[in-house]
Amino acid sequence: MAHRQWVSRYREELKGVAILWIVFFHTRLVLPGQWDLLRAFGYGGVDIFLFLMGMGLQRSLSKSAELGGYLKRRLARVLPAYLPVLLAWLALTYPTLGFSPVQALRGVAGNLFMVGYWLDAPKVYNWYANAQFLYFLAAPVFFALLTRAKKPLRALTGLLVVSVGVGAAVIGQPQMMGLSRLPILLLGMAFGMDWKVSEKRGLVRAGYIAAAAAGLAVLVWCFGHSAVLLNDFGMYWYPFALIAPGLCVGLAYLFGKAGKARAWFAPLRLAGESSFEIYLVNIWLYELGKQWQLTDAWAWLCVMAASLALGVLYHLLVKACVRAWQARRGAPAAHADA
Repeated sequence: MAHRQWVSRYREELKGVAILWIVFFHTRLVLPGQWDLLRAFGYGGVDIFLFLMGMGLQRSLSKSAELGGYLKRRLARVLPAYLPVLLAWLALTYPTLGFSPVQALRGVAGNLFMVGYWLDAPKVYNWYANAQFLYFLAAPVFFALLTRAKKPLRALTGLLVVSVGVGAAVIGQPQMMGLSRLPILLLGMAFGMDWKVSEKRGLVRAGYIAAAAAGLAVLVWCFGHSAVLLNDFGMYWYPFALIAPGLCVGLAYLFGKAGKARAWFAPLRLAGESSFEIYLVNIWLYELGKQWQLTDAWAWLCVMAASLALGVLYHLLVKACVRAWQARRGAPAAHADA
């Protein structure tokens, strides 16, 4: 219970850490020696997002499991930011790709309905922007099976086995990057539930530390010794199912210990609140940086700074537009837990 309260209280700060880690990963900056692993593993920010998303979706579904309202809340959080960026990207990018009418239709439909990544559409904006819709659909199934089971721990174990197996079914395929993250989403949802073992704080903390250490050891070993395990067998991503829960709890604990300085975390909270918009902007700038073959460290620092600044501004713009639209309709402000 205490661990969940920590993570819930500092959720935006954790999202801020995650998006900064991702944006840093999306640079070509290289740190000296083993420190560069901090950048190389920056994709783990996505796993922090997924863990927090699972926790948020569990909380949302526990308030109301009605599927229509649930999906409406999720899409209300995502689409106002996603669609303008996507439509601009499609208008500027697709005419230059030389696609046939069939390819263009597949790509546009795949992006608009967030299924292109799963269905091998010719060109998708970003895998995560597409993949999250499947996570939204999977969460109610996970929630129903976990909350209705007479033995939730057995249900959780079974679901973890199945989710790992689903990822294994696409070994070596691009879709493995998304499907191998299902266990993290599931663990985030389980983290949001009440468990008797959570009363044993010392044991639980030791478990988080041991799991994170084991996951990190496996990841570092594979990174240094086996590119095949990393790329084809998903060891880039599966270890973060062990790392992400303990990492979130540990960071939340540190934020709590620095509680008197919480005012200093305001920029981090703003980055967390703007994380999806920052991500959307950063993906576009990152791809442009690769096309322009940027190699200078200062150029990539500018890409990083521009991603953060433009993402925050875009978040504020989207937020203002949504509020204005809701005010005109006389609708209450939408609240999204994830």
